[in-house]
Amino acid sequence: MLAELPYVDQVVVIGGGYIGLEAAAVLTKFGKKVVLLEALPRILARVAGETLSEFYEAEHRAHGVDLRTNVSVSEIVGDGAKVSGVKLADGTVIPAQMVIVGIGIIACVEPLLAAGAEGGNGVNVDAHCRTTLPHIYAIGDCAAHSNGFADGAMIRLESVQNANDQATIAAKAICGELLPYGATPWFWSNQYDLRLQTVGLSTGHDQTVVRGDTAARSFSVIYLKQGRVIALDCVNAVKDYVQGRKLVEGRVVVEPAKLADAGVPLKEMIEG
Repeated sequence: MLAELPYVDQVVVIGGGYIGLEAAAVLTKFGKKVVLLEALPRILARVAGETLSEFYEAEHRAHGVDLRTNVSVSEIVGDGAKVSGVKLADGTVIPAQMVIVGIGIIACVEPLLAAGAEGGNGVNVDAHCRTTLPHIYAIGDCAAHSNGFADGAMIRLESVQNANDQATIAAKAICGELLPYGATPWFWSNQYDLRLQTVGLSTGHDQTVVRGDTAARSFSVIYLKQGRVIALDCVNAVKDYVQGRKLVEGRVVVEPAKLADAGVPLKEMIEG
């Protein structure tokens, strides 16, 4: 892709998740005209709350990205050798010399399922990353596992951290040391001069607390479920990320007003 950039003026990025947003940020820095298309009403809809979505939408638009939501793509058009644009469901064609598609993955586990392994959206594994087939293990994006940070739901975690942690668990199990997988989920994303660090899983939250100042571009969004802290999204707020991890791991109950007070360190809110 880098070899083609000198010949590219406009890029269409399909997908408003982390991959699409990071690609848009980098291409904008290279001086390219970027159109980003998201099918849902807001970007990051599957992984973050509205506050974070609105913040990043504003940031990308301020940097010149033509960011469009509620947009459906019909096809990528071209002459068979080179792309010339993206056709939307309403018939509009957006010119482009490069198209990047970042819309998530479908786990390729059909051979395992055909061999009798249990699964569906991924292949099911136990706490030691073992499938239901003898001597067959699975890790990373394809491995559906019961996750304590998702209240025991069977989920797939598409992250480098998850793949590395599960690889360690699987290797130990193969060598006869059975340790359960229970790593704390964490993620990161660099866009422009913004460092986003996430700990926990916000899926299923019923309340959010904003800590800090979004206008100052340094803040955290804290996610609660039934009063307990389940996740944090920290933008240029490293201390919140480091200290908030314990709140997530302990499912600590903290008054929202106290969480919102940026003058009180999160480490002072940990039980015990």
